[in-house]
Amino acid sequence: MPKVFGWQHIVYLVIFVAAFAATLTVIKLKVKSERTLNIIIKSLGGLLLALIIFNRIAIAFHRHDAWGLVPDSFCGMTSLCLAICALVCKKDALPFHCLAYIAFWGGAITTFYPDFIGQASSVMYPATISGLLHHGVACYLAVLLVVCGFVKPSLKKFYAFPVGLCFMMCYGLFLIDAFKFESAMYIGAPLVKGTFLTWYVVAALLIGATLGGVALYEYILGRLQKKRLSEQTEQTEQKE
Repeated sequence: MPKVFGWQHIVYLVIFVAAFAATLTVIKLKVKSERTLNIIIKSLGGLLLALIIFNRIAIAFHRHDAWGLVPDSFCGMTSLCLAICALVCKKDALPFHCLAYIAFWGGAITTFYPDFIGQASSVMYPATISGLLHHGVACYLAVLLVVCGFVKPSLKKFYAFPVGLCFMMCYGLFLIDAFKFESAMYIGAPLVKGTFLTWYVVAALLIGATLGGVALYEYILGRLQKKRLSEQTEQTEQKE
């Protein structure tokens, strides 16, 4: 039976981290064309869409319930929306300023701590491997969007993150109230069973951590721009 940080999980992590780092480095260093970058992002969006559809079908079979087709978690809904946005949205579109952050945190945490990994005797069980892959690709796409400048973290647009979370909570309440889901968006159940990690605790932590990260990003970017401007001014003065 697969376990978190068991040998099957570790093998997956080694392959995932190696592929993540290698491909991201190649894209960052070699891809200079905006058109090529757009093709890569749309291709990843298509891949993510295929993976989340595969995952929901696999979950429906695993639960023996057609309602399993409906995304009822932050990560599932985020993967679906991020995939669609990658396919249709323009550069630095507002939805990315919510979905990229959720995809990064949710994808990274679940990749390293997939609490569902023990649902079958092998990590290659459809509901398990598709869950790992859609979380991983969503995280990768979120990082790629920022690293390649397709999305520029901004304090002015940060409001999209908490507002987006509110929409997801409303969606979760709708599933619970209208379709009698036992739990959706972790409403009524902690993210990790037996812990204090309820939706409101995790949401507050994620908003705080992301806000700090965006502020740090803007600060570092501002310092680099000032340094670059100062060097250009010095070079101009020396020429004169």
